Amino acid sequence: MASDILLKIGSIVLLLGGLIFVHELGHFVAAKLLGVKVVKFSIGFGPRIFGFRRGETEYVLSLLPLGGYVKMAGDEPGAEVAPEDRGRGFLEAAPWKRFVIAFAGPGANLAFPVIIYFALAMAQNGSPVPGPTLGTVMPGSAADRAGLRAGDRVVAVTVPGKPPAPVRYFSDLRQMVAPRAGERIEFTVARGDGQLVVPVVPAAEKESNPVETVTRGVIGVSPAWPSAVVAPVLPGSAGPLAPFDLVVRAGGVPVRNMGDLDRALGAAACAPIDLEVLREVAVRAPGVAVSSYEPVKLGPVPTCTDGKPAFQAADPTVSAFVAEVLPGSPADRAGLRRGDAITAVNGKPVRSFRELNQMSGDFLSGTPVKLALRDGRATELVPADQEYVDEMTREPRRRVVLGFFPDQRGLVESRALVAQEVPLSIGVGEALGNAFGHLGEVVRLTALGIARIVQGEISFKTVGGPIMLFQIAAQAAQEGWSSFLFKMALISVNLGLMNLLPIPVLDGGHIVATAVEAATRKPLSLRTREVANLVGILLLVFLMIFVFKNDIVRLMG
Repeated sequence: MASDILLKIGSIVLLLGGLIFVHELGHFVAAKLLGVKVVKFSIGFGPRIFGFRRGETEYVLSLLPLGGYVKMAGDEPGAEVAPEDRGRGFLEAAPWKRFVIAFAGPGANLAFPVIIYFALAMAQNGSPVPGPTLGTVMPGSAADRAGLRAGDRVVAVTVPGKPPAPVRYFSDLRQMVAPRAGERIEFTVARGDGQLVVPVVPAAEKESNPVETVTRGVIGVSPAWPSAVVAPVLPGSAGPLAPFDLVVRAGGVPVRNMGDLDRALGAAACAPIDLEVLREVAVRAPGVAVSSYEPVKLGPVPTCTDGKPAFQAADPTVSAFVAEVLPGSPADRAGLRRGDAITAVNGKPVRSFRELNQMSGDFLSGTPVKLALRDGRATELVPADQEYVDEMTREPRRRVVLGFFPDQRGLVESRALVAQEVPLSIGVGEALGNAFGHLGEVVRLTALGIARIVQGEISFKTVGGPIMLFQIAAQAAQEGWSSFLFKMALISVNLGLMNLLPIPVLDGGHIVATAVEAATRKPLSLRTREVANLVGILLLVFLMIFVFKNDIVRLMG
């Protein structure tokens, strides 16, 4: 218990203290380089805990860890500059120098994540990552229509007007496909002992996050095989096999994923095969719904019925088998049951839960949806509205619910599903380029989010303060160094951009003031500076009140 508390306290001290230090160090270095005297460098506000003097600057750690400051000579309106410091005061400096000093703090916060991203990338060198071999080709996807198969290894991708680009990792493939929705691109794949060129046209798919909705190209492939959780195609077609049994051995051969099972079934050539499975069994416990998994040895299980498979993968990426139906839900009223396989929605074929989820975005509460099931039944499901509370804002929201779900159990270790693993090998130049690219995307999304909060498109209640930072830091510390540093980089970007807002007393306010002076070629009056500072302080006080209120509302639930 004590160690957990110390971990949480240490994580917030390191996160906040580190980011404050980086920010103030930017101001400090810029001021020193430009000949402006730095009187005090403080981490924190309020009473001094300890400090020391070196040269003309005092370095201090203060009690309240909610920020920091670099005190420069003559940086307050109306302040007198000592005779020996004349020409070295902040407000005496040329506008461009004050611009550089003001921008250096937020600039340091924006540059710091590059160091983190670069270090994380280099630290991952040699670790296994998914290679360019396809594990899952989703039924009905662009890849499926083009003829790509599970087990194909993508060697290169060719886009119009460019030479073939080699593919080292599965992530390379994703980056090449995402910006090319609707374009014809060619995949050079290794299959068996040879190579072939497969033209593919990525489909357009909308991807949403709290800030924006974008369209990206997808072809419907994954580097992982489906798990070997299976279900009979029709009731009774696979003899003793039950819906959502996890196959662990087939014909005496260990099975880790659907690729292993497909090879065993291919060798059986439609003959019955012995299976060993893990079967879910409900456990009676007061007030909770839990399950255990029992090993079951099945005798010869039919693999084919009239020449067609008797059972198939129940993974939601390749099928639409219903694993759970909530009692009293629209799905329950429509007669859906565990093990049902949905084949069409409103007359449109459905081959996986991925396709079903894409369609469900258009469902309306109270408007019937026609479902066709594999056993020949047809039913109508009437979606319903459900009210819930947004975890971030604690505001009531409404959503359309159906009441049925696919199999979502994490029974198999993720590495057992990966079709191919290769060691990551990335050079210094590539790691640095990726770090800058990642930073650019984070800055873009953060700036867009701030703009939409200001415009009222995103609720201000999503904004958090010190309590939220404490929770984020504590959770990230428990998840490990990589998670902690990644979130530290994200908060550093937020801190940098927030300080660039054109609010007096913030760095953005100083930047605007220097721009005005440069344009008018005369300094702002003392009265203007005093009024601007007062307005800025009031704005910050109101901002702090609101973010503390948001934190407390979230904390209290």
